[in-house]
Amino acid sequence: MWRNGRGHYGLVSIILHWTIALAMLGLVALGAWMVGLTYYDSWYNRSLALHKAFGIVVLVLAAAKLGWRLADRRPAFDPGVRPYERAGATAMHWLLNILIVLLPVTGYLISTSEGAGIDVLGVFSVPALFEVSEGARDLAIEIHFYMAYGILGLAAVHAGAALKHHLIDRGSTLRRMLVPRSPSRRVD
Repeated sequence: MWRNGRGHYGLVSIILHWTIALAMLGLVALGAWMVGLTYYDSWYNRSLALHKAFGIVVLVLAAAKLGWRLADRRPAFDPGVRPYERAGATAMHWLLNILIVLLPVTGYLISTSEGAGIDVLGVFSVPALFEVSEGARDLAIEIHFYMAYGILGLAAVHAGAALKHHLIDRGSTLRRMLVPRSPSRRVD
């Protein structure tokens, strides 16, 4: 139930997938909202602190997901998935995973560009490892912005493909990422 099987995802993979997905969507929404705030708005500093903290949390979760992916097998594709769909799904997963890491990294560079660390919900602080020039900071801001909206587009395509496989193809692709198999239902 905890680990992936040949034809299903385990509970750890499912929890990491949905936690990261919801956190990323929430961070993009929060980022879009907070850039419209003025300096005098009561949420100006609080929203930025939350955005930074949860960005670090996503980076930690992304590292955990990568570690888990290396430690646990990847389930086989649903038998009805065509070769071009497998190639597209593989490319999509690579792109999403790269962005899940790079978005928080660029956020870290932006947040620590002047040498100050990031407080993570009062639990711990992530230190600034180095100062970043103003030009590099501006580039990181631009990249962060475009990657944030890019990940929304990719997530929409990813979700659309899962729904297509579920509703039209009647495959188990979506179900496998929603409900872990119990040990009594294991066939592998």
